[in-house]
Amino acid sequence: MSHVIIHNVYVKFYTDVIGVDPRHVGWIYLAFNIWNILNDPVFGVLLDKMRYRPGRGKFLLVMRICIPFMLLGLVAMAWTSPTWPQALILGLFLLELFLFDVAATFYLIAATSYGYLAAPTRADRIDVEVVKVWFGNIFSALATIVATQLLVGDAVTERTTIASLLMLVVLANAVLYAVAAFKLKDPPELYEQGDAGDQDITWPQLKADAASMFRMRAFWAWFGYGMTALAPMGMYFTAFLFFMDHVIRSTGTQATLADTGSMLVVLLALPFLAKGIKRLGSRTSIWLGMIPYLLGLAALFTATQWWHVLLCYVLIMSGRHVMTTAGVALEAALIDDNERLTGTRKAGSIAALRALMSAPVTGGQTALFMGIITTYGYNQLLDVQSDSAQMGIRIATAGVPIAFCLLGMIPLLFLPYSKRVEAELSAFSEGERGQKTAFKPSDETLDPYDSEASSDVSR
Repeated sequence: MSHVIIHNVYVKFYTDVIGVDPRHVGWIYLAFNIWNILNDPVFGVLLDKMRYRPGRGKFLLVMRICIPFMLLGLVAMAWTSPTWPQALILGLFLLELFLFDVAATFYLIAATSYGYLAAPTRADRIDVEVVKVWFGNIFSALATIVATQLLVGDAVTERTTIASLLMLVVLANAVLYAVAAFKLKDPPELYEQGDAGDQDITWPQLKADAASMFRMRAFWAWFGYGMTALAPMGMYFTAFLFFMDHVIRSTGTQATLADTGSMLVVLLALPFLAKGIKRLGSRTSIWLGMIPYLLGLAALFTATQWWHVLLCYVLIMSGRHVMTTAGVALEAALIDDNERLTGTRKAGSIAALRALMSAPVTGGQTALFMGIITTYGYNQLLDVQSDSAQMGIRIATAGVPIAFCLLGMIPLLFLPYSKRVEAELSAFSEGERGQKTAFKPSDETLDPYDSEASSDVSR
């Protein structure tokens, strides 16, 4: 819910409600993501080297500390007044984004690292991802419904009313954070093997850790795929809001139906799609997921009614969630692989380093979107956009993701994790997380039709 509000709702809120030039909003988000480039690797290393504290934990402790700061950033951004000088608005917006981002980056790296420990096997991670997608979309639907009702059409236009309703979303988000913070457990057995908390942060150690990652073919292939294939999806809902408001010219209710209706279909299908991912292997599943994803995006160029968009997003989101669910298992396999090679677990460093290297592309998506629609003549002061501006929105919403996905096919060709290799790494991870059971081949882990050698692991 936090990221829907920050990276999607507030983009359109600051252009259409506060009245900031779209290019300036794009520049703010670009500066925000340059900041990400600087802090992500530092935060990742600090979390990896942090010691487990008996009675308090490690990654869960960080998550609990970060939650209040994230909520503070969410609240502060909603109360900017359009009567303030533009320089003050932009400066405060950037400062509030920084506050949110420092806390959110620590939280996200810690949560990802914790999740890969608590769910040690490939099957566990896929199952957890399905549940995360279910709960994430059910609750974030509150944010998207409020956004479509407030920012599409003319039902609500008064800034204070919009900000007050957004506070209800933030309050609901706070309740969810509180449940997670108090109900999760962080037992010491998760850190008995491979934890880097007993290592000092020294320059030689940092160089050795980085070298162990850079020597892996899988790291470079996964980095290349990550910075291209789904990069525009980080701000897809912003594009959806502009598309429904200015191209389809739908009502808020129609936009809500198109968004929530398509996701409802995807959520119903996701458990069955997850079974297919386990059977086929994650890498193969990503290739298959690209097919509906690209078809749905291409169809947006001809969509003229709200229900056309609903059908398009059924295809887009089906493909996207197949790719992201399979991607969770592959990124965890990369971390397990590095731990097996080096003896220490570097989940935070790997996630942060990959984020560092991909930030210029993935973080620039908002600036790219705003730049394209501005170039084609978008004017936030007009009720009806020109034909050229509407085409610019179509290109930014559908054409850019298509181009990035096609680019992402190239590095995916070099990813060495076949289904058999995934199974081997999953067994290794299960053994290291305090479950010292012998690896016994099963239907899931050994596929008689998988001809790729089990030694096909990056070195």
